[in-house]
Amino acid sequence: MCTIIVRHQIDDFCSTIIAANRDEFYQRSATGPQVLSDAPLVVGGRDEEKGGTWLGVTPGGLFMGLTNQRNWGFADPSLRSRGAMVVEALKTGSIDSVKSFLGDLRPQDYNEFNVVFGEGEELWAGYSRHRDDRLILERLGTDAYVLCNDRLGSAEFPKAQRVRARVRGFSRTPWPKLREGLVDALKDHETPPPDKVPQPPEGALFDHEIACRLQSPCVHTPHYGTVSSAVIVLRPGKVVEYLAAQGPPCENQFEDFTHLLA
Repeated sequence: MCTIIVRHQIDDFCSTIIAANRDEFYQRSATGPQVLSDAPLVVGGRDEEKGGTWLGVTPGGLFMGLTNQRNWGFADPSLRSRGAMVVEALKTGSIDSVKSFLGDLRPQDYNEFNVVFGEGEELWAGYSRHRDDRLILERLGTDAYVLCNDRLGSAEFPKAQRVRARVRGFSRTPWPKLREGLVDALKDHETPPPDKVPQPPEGALFDHEIACRLQSPCVHTPHYGTVSSAVIVLRPGKVVEYLAAQGPPCENQFEDFTHLLA
């Protein structure tokens, strides 16, 4: 259950900060930040199974983060790649063209998903559901947000509410201290009380105990968990910093990949 934190237009030294954990089955191969498209340039981690990304950014600061909509079974492998969709959206090059690209998508062509995207000035969320004729877009204002595997504000993801309260409380401190606080939020292993976590339906891939463990920002289970993390700092028209950790952030150091966007 992925976690994407966004602080938008709160901090004086930048316009938008993204701090994200990717959660996935350990057997699914992926690599760290790299060039995903040369012209136009798009950088992000790469899913080796389908070739797309869960979080990408361009040199001009256009970014998109993706979370799969939670379901209790396996995704339909016959549908189009959501990660490849992220790369194609970013290649359009502007916030307006991304909105147009998403507006033209047919939700039934993909397994259900959520996205958050922006370029320093504007911030948007999008939700793709099979019951809808088109992807639903929502413009976001100045605030801190946490997107997990459902809409923003979903009552079924108490970890999102707890992490949001935490990062909203961070003061406008110098970047090194704020970065430390965001990384600590990504490392968090706290889970909510079991009665706050919905019971999985009959036939689900995992039981209630695992469902509770999935409600920590940094997830550890025998077959599934947090496999990478990233922190991206944006100003309009520029990526200030792009850091990433390969593996769970509680066990791995963040490295600087900003040079890939030069």
